[in-house]
Amino acid sequence: MSGTDKYDVIVAGAGPAGSTAGFILSRAGLKVLLIDKNRFPREKICGGIITYKTVRLLERIFGLTVKSLTEKGLINYEAGSYEVRCKNSVIAHGRHSIPFRFVDRERYDDFLLGMARESGAEVIEGERIASLDVLRSAVTTASGLRFAARAVIGADGVNSRVRRSFPSDLFGRENWKENLAAAHEILVSREVLAHQVNYPVLYYDFIEFGYAWIFPNREKVIIGMCGLKSRNSKNILAAFREFLSAINVTLNPDHKIFSYVLPYGNFLPEPVFRNILLVGDAAGLADPLLGEGIFYAQRSAELAAQAIIDFNDKAGNYDMLKNNYQRHLQKHIFSELLYAGKIQETFFRRLRNFRWLPLRILMNMYGDKAIEAVHGIRSYRWLKKRSDI
Repeated sequence: MSGTDKYDVIVAGAGPAGSTAGFILSRAGLKVLLIDKNRFPREKICGGIITYKTVRLLERIFGLTVKSLTEKGLINYEAGSYEVRCKNSVIAHGRHSIPFRFVDRERYDDFLLGMARESGAEVIEGERIASLDVLRSAVTTASGLRFAARAVIGADGVNSRVRRSFPSDLFGRENWKENLAAAHEILVSREVLAHQVNYPVLYYDFIEFGYAWIFPNREKVIIGMCGLKSRNSKNILAAFREFLSAINVTLNPDHKIFSYVLPYGNFLPEPVFRNILLVGDAAGLADPLLGEGIFYAQRSAELAAQAIIDFNDKAGNYDMLKNNYQRHLQKHIFSELLYAGKIQETFFRRLRNFRWLPLRILMNMYGDKAIEAVHGIRSYRWLKKRSDI
């Protein structure tokens, strides 16, 4: 293919998913190219919670421990307590031996990309992918650069250019839109809040099929809200402003509201076409209950990378690559998201009809077990203990 640079794998997107895939593949000896439209470190506001299952993944893949993550300034806060509210009524307040940890996404993403680069991956920053030729596994950037590979990983987020290059009948586009959530967040100093917040607080009943939150960091707090657009009659941004007013937060000109969409129960059952694999938000892989995406981004990237390594080693066909990736997704991710989605539907319907009562009952019955399900220690399926994290 004249004028085209050839790689084993091209990874579109260099966030946590793309960098994880790039690191694993490069370390395995494959020639890898990561392309991202942004330059790192990039501005990235996010709740930034990393759960126990994420910590285990970081240790398994990168050799990073809680201690090393903290020493490098990636973990900037941790809290063992949590609180759940409906409006301003406290429904549950608890503490668990495994804390929630918070990362600064700007530093976290930049560090992981550095790990991928050090492992041997080539990186092109500030270059947007304009098109993907799915039959030739070739990408063309906005400036006209062209690259081809034996396989392509789409780690380019919820608005994935790679996914939009798939044949339209491979997944339900309407179902995809139906289960997209609108999210809004602000980052403010601790002094803005009337009361100190030293642990994550979740707020329900400000919006249907969604929730609001306050997450602490070392020096600031992240305040946000997300909700299914299709299930809310009122504008979610307007609801977010109402929430800020209810917690006595007054915005000033320096407070920028970050708005974005995220998957909230619309994961694709077959996020692969030929030798092109989708991971993370590009495949809709986020927790339908809390919207947690970091773990599922990095875990799916790990599974995709391993499927490609097996495909490369055995010189198999595309069906083998697809089946391998699908099998691992089904075992390690899909089953959890499926049950979390069932809980989401039941939970939010009951919350809408009975307000805070079912939430209080559930938290009283399953408090610690529910927290352990979020951490991945237990499965969303009957809250059974897990052994595969």
